[in-house]
Amino acid sequence: MKRKNKTNSALRTICACAILCAAAVSIAYVCKFMTFGSVRITFENLPIILAGIFFGPVAGLATGICADLVSTAVSFYGLGGLNPIITLGAGAIGFMSGLMFRLPKIKNDPVRTLLAVFSAHIIGNMLIKSIGLMVYYSYSLPMVLPRIPLYFAIGTVEYVIILILIKNKGINKAVGKLKRP
Repeated sequence: MKRKNKTNSALRTICACAILCAAAVSIAYVCKFMTFGSVRITFENLPIILAGIFFGPVAGLATGICADLVSTAVSFYGLGGLNPIITLGAGAIGFMSGLMFRLPKIKNDPVRTLLAVFSAHIIGNMLIKSIGLMVYYSYSLPMVLPRIPLYFAIGTVEYVIILILIKNKGINKAVGKLKRP
């Protein structure tokens, strides 16, 4: 009986992460039209961060990588336009959010969520993805610097949305109880 519950839990996690991946791809596709040089106004990372928070760093990593691969595959360039550094950055967003949300010494949801969201954006978007833009597309440092205030603003909006979602009893019931450290 115990093995069946683990299988059901794993299957539920995979399905939920697939749905979050599809949401990230859909948001990214719509937001490709709001790109200005190295800056794109998008909330495509919100589902990836949620995967990390709800299911842990490994699930967040997998969701981020899958979302970037599928997003690239359905883009104008196809998989030939894949930038592995940006894919790594997408994975880092999910991994960092899951890792920071599970810090054992922090019991306060708003603080854990703040750490999860902003560490994900600082490491994944501001650092790794910016390096990917500079290496693969020859963007200069002044071209990627506007990404810093942009992702602080996007992160703030995502933080508020995620706090609301974490407190929602229906979402907690659908996802299963969040693992509390």
